[in-house]
Amino acid sequence: MNLWNSIIKTLELTLQTKNVDLERKIRGAYCGDLLSDVLAHASPGDLWITIHRHRNIVAVAALVNLSGLIITGNRPPDPDTLETAGKEGIPLFTTPFNNFQAAGKLYKILSDYSMI
Repeated sequence: MNLWNSIIKTLELTLQTKNVDLERKIRGAYCGDLLSDVLAHASPGDLWITIHRHRNIVAVAALVNLSGLIITGNRPPDPDTLETAGKEGIPLFTTPFNNFQAAGKLYKILSDYSMI
């Protein structure tokens, strides 16, 4: 199973954006909800785990060149967030897990793939 498929299955992700490329290379992950902290500390290629649903998360993801966004707690993204993510080509997912659970599961997967 490839990395994307493993992450999608294990975190029970639902892809919310249409027509996005799931071939982006995943280099790591970042978990945080303070946008300025993500801007300062996330790395290109990271998946970002957050509770935020507003379109500013897409702007941050684009600026940092993140590989995707994961919104936790089955929170639905705002419609303008989906539209912006689609235009930017950024995969945006939801998961039923909270930040702690999602980060732990993602850490395990990335560790198994020797990425951490």
